[in-house]
Amino acid sequence: MDYSAIPDTELAVTAQGGDDAAFQELMRRNIRPIWAFSRQYAKSDEDAEDIVQDTFFKAWKYLKRFTAGKAFRPWLYAIARNTALDYLKKRRSSSFSELHNDDTDSDFADSLEDAEPLAPEMFEKAELVAELDKSMEGLPPDYKAVLRMHYHDGMTFNEISEILGKPMNTVKSWHRRALQKVRKNLPHRKPD
Repeated sequence: MDYSAIPDTELAVTAQGGDDAAFQELMRRNIRPIWAFSRQYAKSDEDAEDIVQDTFFKAWKYLKRFTAGKAFRPWLYAIARNTALDYLKKRRSSSFSELHNDDTDSDFADSLEDAEPLAPEMFEKAELVAELDKSMEGLPPDYKAVLRMHYHDGMTFNEISEILGKPMNTVKSWHRRALQKVRKNLPHRKPD
């Protein structure tokens, strides 16, 4: 059977019925985005690979908990994030101050969407990838994840909020702060 035209949510329901090929197709479609997402939390490619492996194992193990009719991708990303955080807890004995900004007492200005959003094209232009990566080096993993999910994976703030388990205003605040830091760290470029 050709699964390539079947949406992820339908494949997940098919996989719930015991169709291993449907689950393999879900893995094939999502392994790269989940690896890139996990890499935002991991210190190395090898750590990201471990997180991805654990993520898909947990997705397979708990597939019966997936609710038919809901979007599959946010469910899978939530598993990946929780797996990454668990992995970091096991690998690091120091505090998680880098992962969470407890300063969620954001004022009204922080909750506003940025007037000059970082263009999604920046993620697609190969010559800017290195500059963006460098400009994102000092960002907390959650900030990086928000930028990646929003601009690279095309997710809405609502989907990101669901994945991260954070209020919408927190996600928007992280987005705004991350953009400010990235812009500050990017070298000044002349417009094309």
